Amino acid sequence: MPAAPQAIDGAILFFYYDDLDAAAYWYHELLGLDILMREEWLVLLQLRPGCTVGLVDAIEGNHLPPRGGNQGAMLSIETNQIEAWLERFKVAGHCPPDTSLISGCRGRTLEFRVRDPGGYMVEFFHWLDRP
Repeated sequence: MPAAPQAIDGAILFFYYDDLDAAAYWYHELLGLDILMREEWLVLLQLRPGCTVGLVDAIEGNHLPPRGGNQGAMLSIETNQIEAWLERFKVAGHCPPDTSLISGCRGRTLEFRVRDPGGYMVEFFHWLDRP
């Protein structure tokens, strides 16, 4: 088999929403992600150069959002400011006030999780011993 090409210029994680405006507000205002592109049916937000979150209107997109509690996908965000992120979500009312950091990844991380307006899990974590 030939070697895989080495150039990957970026990646986009797509989530699908019944209420695209609520999702766009959540990712732009609460997470502070920059909007790279906004169309009637699509919002692209930059996590960092080359890493993008795509929010897609459920009616116009190629997929429907899953129904029920488990959306089948999770966005994990690594940060060394995990306490500040947790406080931001508490103050904004997007997680219960008693939410605290928990041990994850078999004791290798501190983390907490919230759900976005479409029910997708968003995890914030900090490595205690980076792999």
